[in-house]
Amino acid sequence: MIRRFLYEKRSDIVKFIHAADLHLESPFKGLKNDETPNTLWESIYNSTFNAFKKLVNDAISEEVDFVLLAGDLFDRDNQTPKTYDFFQSQMEKLNKYGIKVFIIYGNHDYLDLSQQNNYFPDNVYVFGNKVETKTIMVDDKKVAITGFSYSRKWINDKMIDDYPVKSNVDVQIGMLHGGLEQTGDNYAPFNLEDLIQKKYDYWALGHIHKRQQLNENPPIYYSGNIQGRHKNEPGDKGYLMVDTSSSPWNIEFHSTSVIDWNTLNMHVDDTDIESIKNNVFAEISKKNFDKMQLINLNLILNNPMSEGEQDNLIYRIQNELSSEYNQLNAWIYEINVELSDDHKFSEINQNIWDEAEKNVFENDNIDKLTKSLRKYDFIINHVQNNNAHLINQARMRLMSGKDGQDED
Repeated sequence: MIRRFLYEKRSDIVKFIHAADLHLESPFKGLKNDETPNTLWESIYNSTFNAFKKLVNDAISEEVDFVLLAGDLFDRDNQTPKTYDFFQSQMEKLNKYGIKVFIIYGNHDYLDLSQQNNYFPDNVYVFGNKVETKTIMVDDKKVAITGFSYSRKWINDKMIDDYPVKSNVDVQIGMLHGGLEQTGDNYAPFNLEDLIQKKYDYWALGHIHKRQQLNENPPIYYSGNIQGRHKNEPGDKGYLMVDTSSSPWNIEFHSTSVIDWNTLNMHVDDTDIESIKNNVFAEISKKNFDKMQLINLNLILNNPMSEGEQDNLIYRIQNELSSEYNQLNAWIYEINVELSDDHKFSEINQNIWDEAEKNVFENDNIDKLTKSLRKYDFIINHVQNNNAHLINQARMRLMSGKDGQDED
């Protein structure tokens, strides 16, 4: 076992990483298609693995005492051999440096641990399906860590009630994969006061993918996930580094995400497709991204454009991007073209449009029109989630004075 310190470690310091929701081998549904370059897709698919590698390397270089992984390490309850072998190798790497790892399973990687042997190296401790406490010594500090792993996908019970009040230890940490009661979900519900009453020194939460602080004293944190997996998980992702050498404790965010999800809104005055395309690339280039961005591009037109012109614009952007994305560190995975809200009808009275919109795009009307197609799930989802898009396209057609057919 290797344990080297680059500095003389003070005996009153406890230093650890809090991470959660690794979702290793996340499928990134909908991103793989004929337009996505193979090298980009491989980078996207491997991003959760590479983000975790960075966390492990940081744990070693920062010489932490232990790592807390607060649930949903894996994207599903049955891991492929590749994913399991990868995780095992990372645990063995930490073991070589004497870094302990404490794991709870969540609603994605739930496991009946009464039926499962632990094949991880000795530095790894997996909490069982009932609340339990593991006590360790970090130099002269007695540290207790309490948690439990999901045995099934949904946990409706208030598992927090089974967590003991802080005992006679120097540092007490709670690990919990769950959601606040008021959200009404089925994941080990709790409220803030439940946690505070336990008198713990730190709560390491998992399940919510957005990094957030729920309380300052004691510190109660969701670390968020280590790699965004879709457009509803935008921005930089990573873990929290906790250092107890100061009062209050020093808690810092460290980035691990390989790829970030981003939204770019552009107002467009031009009507020339080539000019619009060039402006899009100029805007992205100006951002000077230092790592790959997956961009949802919203083009907000101040002048109407026919459906054929929209399709041509989207094709031109994506076609050029296929050879430029590496230099720009950006890939546009979705392009939405809509008309500016400030743009007024020039030939149709706004009041007439508002009345027509209310009557025509009423849910019952849409249901009737799509009745024969609703046996297909993807059509149901598209209709239910794209009502605003349908309205925008109708408005655009009326304003452009065209029927949406391509001209010869």
